[in-house]
Amino acid sequence: MSNSTFIGDLNARILEAERIIAHQNENLAALRHLLRIEMGESTPETATPKSGENAHTHSDIDYKGKTSDIILTLVQRSGEAGIRPRDIAETLVKHNLIHKGSNAVYSYLSEFKKKGLVRQKSEGIYVASAKPPAITAAAPQKSQKKRRLSPEGREAIRRAVKARWAAVKKAKG
Repeated sequence: MSNSTFIGDLNARILEAERIIAHQNENLAALRHLLRIEMGESTPETATPKSGENAHTHSDIDYKGKTSDIILTLVQRSGEAGIRPRDIAETLVKHNLIHKGSNAVYSYLSEFKKKGLVRQKSEGIYVASAKPPAITAAAPQKSQKKRRLSPEGREAIRRAVKARWAAVKKAKG
């Protein structure tokens, strides 16, 4: 391994560790804030989590609908600050809508992105699109009737295959 590759790899690992520590510090500040509220103490303004950083503050959302609708609502309610898929997943786990992980969240966000309902900001933060796409009514599709083979047609195919194989055997022998 060359020295520059090692340095680049080490730099990337340091940046990832710093990102993880920053996220854990945000969670710690939010937990301290909740503890102070539960204990009835007044909290300083600096201890409250920033808007969009804590997905658990969405208490006015109805969590009884479809998971996709809930995810879209969480993104829309996050405003310009946006919301991370991990925060959405934590909220869904808290409300027993998913068991763990955020693969389903990424899947839904990818679909919303294709439809133009959300867009991704830097650092994996998703925000609602400024202008939702126009909905066009799809033309109803004609249902095709299943085609069935008549007994006469089946017999004609059988005779043709039999004649073909007879010709193949005759040519070889």
